[in-house]
Amino acid sequence: MDSEKREIDGRSPSIYSQKEETKVENLSDESDRDSYLESQQEQKPQLKRTLKARHLAMISLGGVIGQGLFLSAGANLAAAGPAGALIAYGIIGFIVFWVTFSLGEMATYIPVSGSFTVFCRRFVDTSFGTTIGYNYWACWAIIVASELTALPLVMEFWTTAVPSWAWSGIWLVIIFVLNMFGARSYGEAEYWFSVIKILAVLIFIIVGCVTSGGLIGNTTPHEVYGFKYWNDPGAFSKDGALGVVNAFVLASFSMQGTEIVGITAGECENPLKQVPRAIKNVFWRIIIFYLGSVFIMGMIIPSTDKRNLSGSSSVIVSPFTIVFEKAGLSSVAHIMNAVILITVLSCANSGMYVSSRMLCALSNEGLAHPKLSYISKRGVPTYSLICTALISLVTFATSFIPGKALFIVLTKLSGVAGFVTWGGICFAHYRFRKAIKYQGLSIKDLPITTPFHPFGDLFGMIACVVIALMAGYSYFKPADPVGLIGNYGGLIVCAILFISLKIYSRSKMIPISKIDIVTGRADASLYVDRDADREKIKGPWYKKAWKQFVIVVT
Repeated sequence: MDSEKREIDGRSPSIYSQKEETKVENLSDESDRDSYLESQQEQKPQLKRTLKARHLAMISLGGVIGQGLFLSAGANLAAAGPAGALIAYGIIGFIVFWVTFSLGEMATYIPVSGSFTVFCRRFVDTSFGTTIGYNYWACWAIIVASELTALPLVMEFWTTAVPSWAWSGIWLVIIFVLNMFGARSYGEAEYWFSVIKILAVLIFIIVGCVTSGGLIGNTTPHEVYGFKYWNDPGAFSKDGALGVVNAFVLASFSMQGTEIVGITAGECENPLKQVPRAIKNVFWRIIIFYLGSVFIMGMIIPSTDKRNLSGSSSVIVSPFTIVFEKAGLSSVAHIMNAVILITVLSCANSGMYVSSRMLCALSNEGLAHPKLSYISKRGVPTYSLICTALISLVTFATSFIPGKALFIVLTKLSGVAGFVTWGGICFAHYRFRKAIKYQGLSIKDLPITTPFHPFGDLFGMIACVVIALMAGYSYFKPADPVGLIGNYGGLIVCAILFISLKIYSRSKMIPISKIDIVTGRADASLYVDRDADREKIKGPWYKKAWKQFVIVVT
């Protein structure tokens, strides 16, 4: 049967099990087959399109701002210095910008859950797509584990009496329960978490600016910082350019989650409209939240501060908390640490959501155990969620491995896995565009287009490969097991998996002429534009602004 006729509601036909496929092929009449598929589609619980525009907008802006910025940024400041850290975040942000647009272009054209692993399989090679899919699932499962490992480090600001594993266990249960209520519950929780995070970052930048200028402070008279620490201990760390290279991995870890917009395309009410809007928010997230925050940190905190993640102090303090302390707002520092706790919980919540959807998508494609594609009546991939939660149990290793060392290994593993994912997305998009051109389709038909193509894809592919290979160079001499495992352990596993799959399946790169860019293509008529009436709000500008504010918040 033609794949287009098997497509229902814009979804891939791979949602059916092998037994169902056999039963369908045995039906003689084509109309009977279509009727059977439709009835099965109605009976089988599926991921639900319950994420609204406001959910996706906030998720794209603040959903993945977590301890990578609030805690790991201190390690980058120590490794590269204030100017070096700014350069590292700027380069990674440049990569992320292009990756976001490339994925957004494909995800709006073919809105499926677990999108880019499907794209990598369909536009490149089945073994390549499978490797990218498992890499991404492992990446986010490890991010959940790293966030849970970071939670006790944040709690140490208040007390060291409670064992690390106890804090990790409590928070693991909380995020698991949140995810069991479905995408709407996840979206609602992330909406308010993101509001808190965005406000916290904006307040941090404002407080940092006035503190740097000497308007407030914890000394009398107030100290003027300016670019004081750019001169002493210096704009760059003692390692110079190598320090900037060392900062790349944790910077990429901080920006992990850009792909969430593509993952959520399968559960949006109106992906053709919501995803492009969310994609455009990423630029401001990079400029304001990441580069702005790192710039403020570099002005007020010396790179040699022992409380930074890579410092010698046994108690780690977030750069955000340090800035508020130096501003003379010690009581607010406690509030900020509570906000950091919320951000870590939020990022772990996002990680659990994304990794469970990716594992479910792999199962739907026949690449994982069939049980993992089971979806509850709430639209939750229950077994995939449980499997992901089990990976997070590695956090309990803090009972015999120092939490700081385990945290660094986990963050570096997920950071390098991010380069593999981003490079894979760029390669898939490059071939997607070539297929569009070869098969005579117009670029104007795409809901969103990547600017200056193919520059972004080529830059992303080259940069991801080069940075992933050279990021751990400094850990060879003297040999540092923590750094080497974190930087190269994941790459070795990915290479072994890809080679094994190629040998086992004997798959080959799909010719451009045979790339499928039709199955699952979005039909604009399927999605009701629920925001159309909102755009027709009339009256004075202040009434329009107020009504729009109410719409966004409610």
